[in-house]
Amino acid sequence: MIDMYLNWAGQVKQALDYWGKYRVTGDFDEVVVIGMGGSGIVGDYLQLLSTLKKGIPVYTVKSHIAPSYIDENTLVILVSYSGNTIETIKALRQVLSSRAKPVVVSSGGVLREEALRNNLLYIPVPSGLLPRASLPAMLYSILGLLDSSGYTVITREEAEKSHRFLVETTSQANNIGVEIADWMARELGDGKLPVIATHSPLEALAIRSKNEFNENSKIIVKVDVAPEWMHNDIVGYEKPVPNGFLVLEIVDPGDSIGVKLVDFMEKIYRSYNASIYRLNLLGESILEKIMYGSLVAGLASVYLAERRGLDPAETKSIHVYKREAPSIFG
Repeated sequence: MIDMYLNWAGQVKQALDYWGKYRVTGDFDEVVVIGMGGSGIVGDYLQLLSTLKKGIPVYTVKSHIAPSYIDENTLVILVSYSGNTIETIKALRQVLSSRAKPVVVSSGGVLREEALRNNLLYIPVPSGLLPRASLPAMLYSILGLLDSSGYTVITREEAEKSHRFLVETTSQANNIGVEIADWMARELGDGKLPVIATHSPLEALAIRSKNEFNENSKIIVKVDVAPEWMHNDIVGYEKPVPNGFLVLEIVDPGDSIGVKLVDFMEKIYRSYNASIYRLNLLGESILEKIMYGSLVAGLASVYLAERRGLDPAETKSIHVYKREAPSIFG
């Protein structure tokens, strides 16, 4: 798995090679991205990027239920790395009954078959990866689609710059990942609750990082995001049940308000027996920062699994759910 993460720059390069190949036509006023797990986070990242760069509104749906407001003015993108995610398949069939003409992104599977059967635009991503490790392939493929279709969120030039950035910083991200894994492995033995703490607009990165530690490291992780944290979660720390906290702070050092918010959070954490590691994001653009943070979290979560004697690729509980899902959804 480590090699999959260390080749993220390669995934971006491959997506750049196909930049401009796929496009849609239409007068769209919104984008709806439907996907689950590691595929669903693509929608979260698109929403973040589009919000900050004044692009077309993007909404993320992580459910088997497609929004009822979807119509011919909605660009619907269904993302599933495997192409066999049952919730996304069910959502696609609902979308097909609307006036929308959805786009499918996958490495194959049932979604590919449905796309070909219904004459939908199908964008393939490289096979042979774990879904959670294929983030760059899925994200940049969609960024390329939007740019080529006149709904630019990230330009090709910005994407190429982020590729060069990943090439230059992957080794450093790997070293930081090892450092975080070693720190967490030591502290977890004391029964501390792991927490990902960050500030707006980095909510999606915090969720992505939590998911990586859930899936790869097999641990429960809480997410705290300021300033919303100050209006609810903060009170939960007054009489906490866990035996202290293991807090990974993710901070954009160029965001002065964000830094001050997390500095305040840190004061609260330290008053309740917290061990703290601050990850300062590298990069000039928001795309570079979230890709760097995602890469560090992915690597750290795999290294932590190894230190715990676990197979990061194995997801027993998810497989149990997938076996029962057909009977659940009917």
